[in-house]
Amino acid sequence: MSNPKQDVCCGAIVLYGKQRFLVIAVRGGHCLIGPITVQRVPRHRADVILSGYPDACDEIVRCGDALSVPQWLLTDTEAKVSKRGMRQVISGTSTEFAARQVELLRPGTYRCALARGYRPGDKGRKIGGAPHAE
Repeated sequence: MSNPKQDVCCGAIVLYGKQRFLVIAVRGGHCLIGPITVQRVPRHRADVILSGYPDACDEIVRCGDALSVPQWLLTDTEAKVSKRGMRQVISGTSTEFAARQVELLRPGTYRCALARGYRPGDKGRKIGGAPHAE
């Protein structure tokens, strides 16, 4: 931004370098921003279709590629996204970050913890009885 006292709010569409980004969250002097791109056929689970501002035509916000950058590096474009659109983007971002935390766990831990709890040495099969009965 040319003026360091000019604030960028949540839902603003800004320029970072030459690319357009959507401001997802603002905390202190840093902003969490997601890149805005055109829709592609293979979509990621965290892609949200952008709606709620006049120039939105077949554009998505890639919530999985969110960056945290200093606020003074952003240039405001005076375009804003509606509250409904921002709710979808924030929901997509939080879902993506929660899914990444689950993916960091070792294989089998999440399923066992939900079903009946993890037991050291448990191979996941019932001893005795029919093999399909659980």
